[in-house]
Amino acid sequence: MAWLSVPKSKGVLVNLAWAGVAFIVFVIGNFSYEISLRDVQYFNGWVLGACIALLMLLTIRKRVVILPFGRVRKWLLLHYYLGFATLGVFVVHSRYQFPNSALEWLLWVLFVLVAVSGLFGGWVSKVIPPHLEAHGERILFQRIPMFRAQIAAQAEALVTESIRGGTTLSLSKLYTDVLADYFARPQNVIAHLQLSSVPLARLHGELDAIGRYLDNEGEAQLEKMRVLVDAKNNLDFHYANGGLLKLWLFFHIPTTYALIVAIVVHVVVAYAFSTGIA
Repeated sequence: MAWLSVPKSKGVLVNLAWAGVAFIVFVIGNFSYEISLRDVQYFNGWVLGACIALLMLLTIRKRVVILPFGRVRKWLLLHYYLGFATLGVFVVHSRYQFPNSALEWLLWVLFVLVAVSGLFGGWVSKVIPPHLEAHGERILFQRIPMFRAQIAAQAEALVTESIRGGTTLSLSKLYTDVLADYFARPQNVIAHLQLSSVPLARLHGELDAIGRYLDNEGEAQLEKMRVLVDAKNNLDFHYANGGLLKLWLFFHIPTTYALIVAIVVHVVVAYAFSTGIA
């Protein structure tokens, strides 16, 4: 994970230090509570609940754009580093052991899923945007299908024109065998996530292979097709990487709300079978 590697700025170190200090303060408070012969699970449980509530504030901040609650970026940083501290609080609350009941297992699994998806989302949110910017102008994810259809229509029209003009049949055959399917739907998603240019180079090789048999007019049409292939490849890159930026949220957010529901049930059950804090 690039953003979890050796920090390039003092700001990251400072933020990690503050998260560490917050966790140390919690550990000291937790120890003090325990040696006072009170039920420490209630203390660290409510601290964990408070941390999760604070993490949820990012969602509220994104929806409230009118009131001056500070920049979303600062809230996102708070979300990241408080999340690290919350992981430590969770480990303490779980008593450094695996659950021993169905409800506790549900809570444990949901928390781990939320944490892992959050770490993954933080990583892709740092790594992918620079890659998208390096691939030309940013393209709205919702408009990619429209642009793909336009490029496919232009490619088909170019092949039809070449057949009617009698300039070449080799371009038509390549289109039928390979390019029609290439233009019809997203391609090479895994390769684009790996930043691999091998599939594009393979297509260029097939275009170059028929180029030697073309006259000047055919070469001009072949060059137009090459431009369309490159444009479609760029769309596929934005589809693969931009889609990953959106996809992790469809996992992270539902599991977060499921965790909240499970926490409420856990609190009700915990207080139902106890007399409260000693």
